[in-house]
Amino acid sequence: MKTVIAILLFVSVQSQAWIMPSEPVKPYSFKFQKFEGEVYEYETKATTQTEAFEKAAQACFEHFKAGRHISMDYGQDIIDICVNPRSNI
Repeated sequence: MKTVIAILLFVSVQSQAWIMPSEPVKPYSFKFQKFEGEVYEYETKATTQTEAFEKAAQACFEHFKAGRHISMDYGQDIIDICVNPRSNI
């Protein structure tokens, strides 16, 4: 009896996963500007703005770091830039 209930519960959950629509994926665009005036634009698609921002901030840091070993002060400056995207550039 417990096996039958477990199977029915499993099938029920699986069928709900097929019926319930996932969150829509939307395009997001971010612009980051260094103090020297260089602008980095990043576009992505995500289900939430938070998810898109996390991707953009990471991409921004990697872009401005450019694979170099950087000082802690410069790294903190880059982090400040990447957590504050500009919308009016």
